[in-house]
Amino acid sequence: MAHHHNVPLGFRFHPTDQEIVGSFLHTLLVQRKPLMPPYSNFIRACDLFGKKLEPSEIWNKYGGPQLVDQDLYFLAGLKKLTTKRMDRSIGHGGTWSETESFRLIKDDNGNPNPIGRKRKFRYENKGSEEHTWWLLDEYSLFVGPKNDYNDRSYDFDFVICRMRKNDRASSKEINLIRSSRGQVQKKRSTNKKMKKDDQMGSTEESSSHVQQGYSSSLTGGELVVSYDNVDPIDLTFFEDNPIFNIEQILCETKVEDACSPSNSENVDNSYSKWTESCMEELMACI
Repeated sequence: MAHHHNVPLGFRFHPTDQEIVGSFLHTLLVQRKPLMPPYSNFIRACDLFGKKLEPSEIWNKYGGPQLVDQDLYFLAGLKKLTTKRMDRSIGHGGTWSETESFRLIKDDNGNPNPIGRKRKFRYENKGSEEHTWWLLDEYSLFVGPKNDYNDRSYDFDFVICRMRKNDRASSKEINLIRSSRGQVQKKRSTNKKMKKDDQMGSTEESSSHVQQGYSSSLTGGELVVSYDNVDPIDLTFFEDNPIFNIEQILCETKVEDACSPSNSENVDNSYSKWTESCMEELMACI
């Protein structure tokens, strides 16, 4: 709460309906006297039914964000269209719409006749993100007993209004905004993951292309060699063996093939040439 002069520390301005009508409005409109401090610090004159300021701008201008467990109170002039109809537009396209039936206010002295009326309004503007975010209680004073208390005419041209945030609507909107942001963030994360997976897939696909029929890469401290044009049976010789065993494996494999009866005549020459050729290609790859 913003501290005001002549206000004790810890003071909260919480007037009753009877005090607003029977004391403050009576002082201003019947006695025609100004409110004295500290009350004048809490009830200020403001055009609540004009087209200059939005409710949030009024709230910020008069210290609403600094209030603790309090509301804003204003003396506002009515804009009469007829004796019973009022123009309650506010800001840019907004209006104060009545939310329930009015309530008559009686004083605390046992007087059977009501001394005033309380009406409740809500800010409505479907083109604004603050639609339904603000509430307004309007207090009006009767000049005396009435024949018909259902008559909505006003005896005075001024009212006191209590303005506050609609906590229910604000919480609902905040939750919707948070939910929407969460969905957007989740969608962004999913798209990011899909993009990353696509990039990894492209990298793996490009790395699978082999020049001259083979490629090599280091995995776990070992050199893994893959061949595209080698019989799949031959690839099993390379799976679980480090590089220093490759020559021995190749030799053993070729010896078994070369010693077959169909090739026994050219074992030495063919074996030597084949081994030299394979090793040259293999070392060039490394």
